Amino acid sequence: MTPSTTTLPELERLHQQAGQWQALSPRQRIPYLEAIKALARRHAPEWVNIACDIKGIDPEGRWAGEEWTTGPLGLLLKLDHYVYALRHEASPPVPRWRTAPTGQAIAEILPRNWQERWLWFGVKAEVWLQPDQPTSQGSAYRHPPPPGVAVVLGAGNITSLCLADALYQLVVANRVALLKMNPLLAPLTACFRKICAPLIEAGFLEIVTGDAAMGEALCHHPLTQHVHMTGSHHTYNRLVWGETAAEQAIRKARQQRKLTKPITAELGNVTPLLVVPGEWTEAELTYQARQVASALVHNAGFNCIGAQILVTAAGWSQREAFLKALKAQLQAIPPRPAYYPGAIARYESFLADYPQATILSPAVEGTIPWTLIEGLTPTANPRIFQEEVFCGLLAEVPLPVPDAAAYLATAVPFVNERLWGTLGCSVIIDPRTEADHGERLERAIAQLRYGSIAINAWVSLAYGLGCTPWGAFPGHTPAAIGSGVGVVHNSFLFDYPQKAVVRVPFRLGVTPPWFYGHRTLPQLAKAVMDIYTGHPLAWFSLLGAALRG
Repeated sequence: MTPSTTTLPELERLHQQAGQWQALSPRQRIPYLEAIKALARRHAPEWVNIACDIKGIDPEGRWAGEEWTTGPLGLLLKLDHYVYALRHEASPPVPRWRTAPTGQAIAEILPRNWQERWLWFGVKAEVWLQPDQPTSQGSAYRHPPPPGVAVVLGAGNITSLCLADALYQLVVANRVALLKMNPLLAPLTACFRKICAPLIEAGFLEIVTGDAAMGEALCHHPLTQHVHMTGSHHTYNRLVWGETAAEQAIRKARQQRKLTKPITAELGNVTPLLVVPGEWTEAELTYQARQVASALVHNAGFNCIGAQILVTAAGWSQREAFLKALKAQLQAIPPRPAYYPGAIARYESFLADYPQATILSPAVEGTIPWTLIEGLTPTANPRIFQEEVFCGLLAEVPLPVPDAAAYLATAVPFVNERLWGTLGCSVIIDPRTEADHGERLERAIAQLRYGSIAINAWVSLAYGLGCTPWGAFPGHTPAAIGSGVGVVHNSFLFDYPQKAVVRVPFRLGVTPPWFYGHRTLPQLAKAVMDIYTGHPLAWFSLLGAALRG
């Protein structure tokens, strides 16, 4: 298939309708999104059943809850935020502004209203804007790009991700979109076309399947104006710089890209969890051990933001107790099907490099056991610091520090300078320690070079909320792409976001929906979807599901 000669009717139709999409006012776009919200709720059971089949999950079992929350619910939350933005002419009002220690503007965007205060149980989200840039919003509406088509290369893990990326192009970037499904999720194509039918029938969105050659042809096609991808930096480099490492090196030296079209990308991360030393109760140790375990086992470990490096303090008096609690949690979780291609070989390769690893679950064919490497020094074999594991393997690095003050001063440069990627990280800190070191914590947040930071939660929450910008910390270049360039979600349409910060109480009064083993996660997800699609009585179902979780 050669892009210069191949006729692609889907691209042709989108190209013809690109100007019509831009001619619609923000409010004229709302009916399309409201219709998709209703269709996502209607087809949610079909969506979840197909996703479970792809991943080897019992659709009636406990793991199925993940597919409800990260699938149809995840899409519906993003749609609701976009509707809010469009109602406000693509410049939604920010509930509250404040200024960071660095002097940059911070927009506090969640909760927006009483409904979100009840839904999110104390969760707050804010967006730090880039220094020396305006706090402007919605520039793609004030200064629209030339009408054109964005090709979106979908990811193969979280099922709502590809649809969310395509909707970002339509709503925030103000261009029509062609979504090319990852082959792993291709069985969802028919379901997704039903959900997105209002946009597809109008000629504003297309969803297609195909192999890598098809994806490359779409990216290079003359009618493609912009490319967005979620995947690995290896895929990005092959697409942008050439098939082989040698070709890539030559082209980079000559500054001669193979793909010259504008491209944005989200490319993963070696994700750190920073555990600030403090004095925790037994219940708090168990709760946070479950939090860390959840960040590892979610989606069988196949997350670009899955936990990989646990950063502790060697001088923390409770370090051993915490690791014991963490191992107990992981030992109680059955291994999951390793559905992602190449995962088992990758895990075995890491295991060969780190033979001191402790395997915490039984060997079951077709699965990857939960595995912990304890006591790595900051100068250990750097592979695990520089390469995504992308499976259920976690490494613990105790920094040689005695207390919280020294930890915060040491952990930030360690993760900034030693770990690959800038997509996201988590910081766990108890309220007593935070009260004593509040200024140090805020300084650490300001200094962390990550696109998303979660305090007292797995950073995937920043993705799941659907309103904060999601992407790498600004500064990567095509030749040194790191975790990528650009953002998605960004429902407040900020033109210059730097990082998102999500703050969660140290211990919630209910089981967080991102914790493994949540007993009523499907019911909770369905209730939230019903609330967002206009069924107020679903609040009673939500309350019951939250209390029983």
